[in-house]
Amino acid sequence: MNIKHLLLAFCLLFASPAGAGNVFQVDRIKVDVSAASTTLARATALQRGQAEALTIAMRRLVKQEEWTQLPDIRTLDIENLVEVLRISDEKTGPTRYLATLSVEFKRAPLRDLLRSYGVAVTEVQNKAALLLPVLEDLQGLQAWGEHWWQQGWQDFDIDNNPAPLMLPMGDVEDSVIANAEDILIGDPVKLQMLNERYGTQTVIVAHALADVQGQLGVTAYIFGAETSDVIVRTYRTGQPHEEMARVAIEEISAALAERWKQVAAVASDERQKLRLRADYPGLKDWTRLLSRLNEAKLVRGVTIVELAKNYAYLDLAYIGSVSQLGGNLGQRGLVLTEQETGWTVTTEENAQPIISNIVKETVNVEVAQ
Repeated sequence: MNIKHLLLAFCLLFASPAGAGNVFQVDRIKVDVSAASTTLARATALQRGQAEALTIAMRRLVKQEEWTQLPDIRTLDIENLVEVLRISDEKTGPTRYLATLSVEFKRAPLRDLLRSYGVAVTEVQNKAALLLPVLEDLQGLQAWGEHWWQQGWQDFDIDNNPAPLMLPMGDVEDSVIANAEDILIGDPVKLQMLNERYGTQTVIVAHALADVQGQLGVTAYIFGAETSDVIVRTYRTGQPHEEMARVAIEEISAALAERWKQVAAVASDERQKLRLRADYPGLKDWTRLLSRLNEAKLVRGVTIVELAKNYAYLDLAYIGSVSQLGGNLGQRGLVLTEQETGWTVTTEENAQPIISNIVKETVNVEVAQ
């Protein structure tokens, strides 16, 4: 195994769990409609809310550069695309209806509809990143505790985005690990401790600077396992800082999603085939491995070619590229690597001793040389 493949194995082995969200589900849609009657107001509100959710879902699934190719929402049979409609916080009056909607769309019909318009679809989420909102205003720096910048992120649908985010608990243990200054300067030791606590691999520090002139400056520092980056936005709209924050949160979330969609978008359902060897210690491990393969969203079929006590040869039907497949399998707790003898797959639990042995062998060879 060359060093490139060794690094790939390490990345997949220590990757964080996949996000728990669903890119085909849109939460927190607020509706408020007045009409001649409560019944009419309710029907209109649900219709508008589902249309808004579908617009969000389509833009979420498709790269921004291809939004102009999306279908006109008015030409679609929206209700037939809806899998589940959840309604909460209902309030009614004689001529008014208010509620919060959560809309889950049918995965295959919506995906196929979008691809029929010639766009690539991102149905696989990135691994969740730990989000640390830091507010700087007249009160100073605030990382933990309640403040409007943190609340803005809590109110946003950060779970179901292509690049999902995870907010920390903000408890005493978090504050002991790192204070606001530690977070803002990106102290690598402190951030790694937070990563370890929450099972993540990437930390995003979202710093909001609210000045007395009414301007809001937002800087998102991305501290990843291999690379670091920054996203900067400035707002001066004359609105309260809290209102500008909503726009900032949407734009930062969209920017993170776009980065992921550039590498994860799949243009068609054209199937590829990959012959690989699956390694496992015993029957329970084989069952777990096979189950995870079948759960991977890019996998379209698994054919067993040869089955033995501790290994199997499989033909894997999949869509997308091999690198996209590897990332998708990594999200299901599997490690895909290319060796001199071909492609292999195993579970993360079983990959750890394999990687340890590879490292030992590599060190021994270097010492021998």
